Amino acid sequence: APSAATTALRRASSKNTTAAAADRRLAGRARFYERVDVAPADPPGDAPSSDAGSVASPISAGVDGTDSASGVSGAAPSPDDASWSSLLRPRGSDPAGGWHTVTLDGRRIRTPLGLPLSLPSLPLALAVASEWDDQATHLRPAQMPLMTLCCTAIDQVAGGPGPHRSDVLRYLRNDTSCYWADPDEDRVLHRNQTAAWSGLHALVSGDVLGLPSDVSPAQAVGGSEALTLSRGGLPHPPALVDGARRWVDGLDAWTLAALYGAASESKSFFVAAALVHEAVRGAGGDADGGEEDRRDGRWAARAARVEEEFNIECWGLVEGGHDYDRLNCSVQMHSASFLAQAVADSVR
Repeated sequence: APSAATTALRRASSKNTTAAAADRRLAGRARFYERVDVAPADPPGDAPSSDAGSVASPISAGVDGTDSASGVSGAAPSPDDASWSSLLRPRGSDPAGGWHTVTLDGRRIRTPLGLPLSLPSLPLALAVASEWDDQATHLRPAQMPLMTLCCTAIDQVAGGPGPHRSDVLRYLRNDTSCYWADPDEDRVLHRNQTAAWSGLHALVSGDVLGLPSDVSPAQAVGGSEALTLSRGGLPHPPALVDGARRWVDGLDAWTLAALYGAASESKSFFVAAALVHEAVRGAGGDADGGEEDRRDGRWAARAARVEEEFNIECWGLVEGGHDYDRLNCSVQMHSASFLAQAVADSVR
């Protein structure tokens, strides 16, 4: 007989086969609940298949089956029970504090694809609940970055991590932090890059990937060299590429979702890897160094926008454009950092 988890996944898949027709997108809908709370939840794979007492997520997969609003596609995951649930268990184990979910007027929230929103950390559940409670009059899914990341981890990453792993590693080929301005041609930009990226490659290659000090990424200096190398991708040492692949393959669904979000925003594997590494080390207070040395969300937002901020300094800021981009980048980086740290802290 199929397990409860299998039944839940099959029901979610059948209910979401025609995501466009069954869409329940609520962006812009008036807030329909009064009380937001957190409650204990069943671990992934043990969650009941019944929808009774639950509420569908208003962060939908998009009316046309695209990635709009939620960052997930319209097809429900269909992995076997063990692979799906194991990727949702941080470091392969259940969190010490148990699993938690968010409730609206006592009803448990489900993901956009109908799966239980089981979160491995109470602080994470409280943060997601605060996003729901902050929707004062109308629901705005774009203002729920942690809810989006958690749903992506459950609905997409755990069900099939391959595409997310490949996308993260693809940023290595043309990593933003590997293209430097010529100090003789663009002295100010080069100085800004140095301030943001100094020590970044050594940190990721050594501390994150565990490679010897003589293995470092390929880098381009100046416009002509960047143009030549960008056509075929940066020729990184095979040891670095293999090390990056092994590290990414070993991440749980939550941390991979955080890494994917940060890499997508920064267009840099190195910036995203340093951010996640720092967040995981910071869980439980393991991070070393002072405030100025921390590679946190604030640093990541600055490191991801070196060229953009330089252009703003030169040509000015466009209101309603550059300021929104700056804010969105900061939100995405801080959200990814918080998710990685909360999940790592849950199994210490």
